[in-house]
Amino acid sequence: MDIEKIAKEINSAIILSKQVEPFSKRGVILSLQEAYDTANIVRKNLGSSAVLGRKIGFTNRNIWSTYNVDEPIWGPITKKSVSFCKGNFMKVDLSQFCEPRIEPEIVICLKQQPEYGAKNSEIYLDWIAPGCEIVDSIYPNWKFSLTDAIVAGGLHGCLVVGEKQKIGHNNESDLIDVKVELHKNGKFQEAGIGSNVLEGPISAVRYLHKGLSKIKNQDPLSAGDIITTGTMTDAKPIFPKENWMIKFDGVINSNLTLEFL
Repeated sequence: MDIEKIAKEINSAIILSKQVEPFSKRGVILSLQEAYDTANIVRKNLGSSAVLGRKIGFTNRNIWSTYNVDEPIWGPITKKSVSFCKGNFMKVDLSQFCEPRIEPEIVICLKQQPEYGAKNSEIYLDWIAPGCEIVDSIYPNWKFSLTDAIVAGGLHGCLVVGEKQKIGHNNESDLIDVKVELHKNGKFQEAGIGSNVLEGPISAVRYLHKGLSKIKNQDPLSAGDIITTGTMTDAKPIFPKENWMIKFDGVINSNLTLEFL
């Protein structure tokens, strides 16, 4: 099995914004280790943009059957893929993507490295923010296997991070209770809540922390890492000339608005 060849095809698809047949449909069966090793090659081939942290995907169990997956995954987010917006508004060019979708997410920044090997690690946060991940599928119609998604960088397109806010130590239950509403061109689309993300965003970070230790060649979490913890609703298809607003309510109480070009 030539993971270098697989990585080269994925790199081409991402750079040219073109879709390819899922590798699983070609009879290419990858282990989780092989999938994450391939994803590492893909990231290195794409250039030297600094890794700022990670995205966690498929933390919302409510949508596992829709995407034919049965566990969360992760992938890198980089200086090139992350944008910090002022005033909680940003324009996003969709021409770089194949089949983009929008996901409302809680973004966190780690204040310190979680304890290695701890069964239930304390997660200390520097800040939290409203966020929106644009996910993208190089596989037509969003049909793929779990390992297909991993090798494609966890389907990460870009991340928009809203205004940061500091948060106290006792924050886990507050983040579980954060509510969101998705609105497209002024019309309500779907509502979600922090508890949709595994047992909450901090639970998702713990899952990531433990998962990284089980896969070889994965850097552990560190202080200053930015993590987008997973979608609180289903991922909605997006198109140019649309305006989307994400309304956050709770410990995060703000609106994040995106205009797609």
